[in-house]
Formats: sequence, structure tokens, C-alpha cells
Amino acid sequence: MAKWIALLSLLTVAPYWESAEARDWSEEQLIDFFSASPWCQPADAVASSGGKDGVTTFLATAKPVQLAELELRRRRIRKVASADAVPDQAWDEYREFLERDAGKYIVLAVAIPTGATQEAAGMAMMENQSVMKLGKQKVKMSGYFPPSPTDGYTRMIFPKGSAADAKEIIFELYIPGTGMPNRMAIYSRKEMNYRGRLEM
Repeated sequence: MAKWIALLSLLTVAPYWESAEARDWSEEQLIDFFSASPWCQPADAVASSGGKDGVTTFLATAKPVQLAELELRRRRIRKVASADAVPDQAWDEYREFLERDAGKYIVLAVAIPTGATQEAAGMAMMENQSVMKLGKQKVKMSGYFPPSPTDGYTRMIFPKGSAADAKEIIFELYIPGTGMPNRMAIYSRKEMNYRGRLEM
């Protein structure tokens, strides 16, 4: 009996992204996922005085994030038109990249201010200075997908390497247009399990 009670307790506290499919989440849960789930962490200013100025980031290659993004797009597009009426070749190319190479890379989506993504110098500094830290190892970006007509995020691409063995993944980022561009986002490996499997 005690084992059954313990099991029921575990099931009760399971987060909604574990117990329900993304299509069944409420609107509030769907929005909340991109700030409260372990695959979504703020990039805080390195020289911050402690204020809450984190830039939204999330691990776009993680399976639950992919599912949540697709569901969010489905709901948003449905409100304005049919999917066929909102073509976005850049988004289609990004999805093709995920289907082909998601296992080889980690994609970090970052909410860079729209104006800053149009400035070549700032984006070049972002690409040259942003790294993923795995212990003492620093991994440079392979490239990035810029924002598109239906996707407001810049998607940084990092070779996955030994990320699955690291206790935490630290992104040291240069994010233009944020006042304090040098920022850091920290992801804990032990928190990123999805239905019994590590996802990042």
C-alpha cells in the first residue's frame, strides 16, 4: 500500500509537460512553459546589480520545446489565417535542419530585440563572442538562424559534443540591443529529463 501511495504522489506532482500532450495544455500553461520549464532560462547580465532583466532563452532542440513551439505556432496561425496563408521559408528551413541534424547540435533560441538583429556589427559580435561552456571546455557557435516573418527568435547553433555528460550547460552570450550585452544562461542537466530521457 505504501508503494502505491508513493507512486500516486509522484504522479500527482508531475509537471504538466510530462503528464499531458502540448495540444492539451491550456493557453496559460503553454505560455508559462517558455519561462518556467527547465529548458527555458533567462540570460542575465554578467555585470547586473541584481535586477530582473533576463533575456528569454530556451533550448529549441529539446523534444518538449519542439512540441510546445509547434503547438504555439498552430494556435497563433489559426487565429489569423490558415497555415498555407502564412508562408515562411526561413522557418521551413529551420525545421528541416532540426529533422536532419538535431542530434548533432544544440540550438539556443534567444529573444534579441528586433532592431538589433538588423545591425551587422552587433550580430557579428554575437556570433564571435558567444560560447557554450561544458566544464572547462568552450564551444563556439557554428552559426545561427536569424528571426523570420513568423518567428521572432535568433537561434544560435552549437555543436553538441559532450553536452550530455556535463553537469550543467553554461552559455556565455553577447546579446546586442540589451544595454548590457554580456550575459549568461545556465541549464542544469539533471533537470532536463523528459519522460525518462535527457533532452537538450
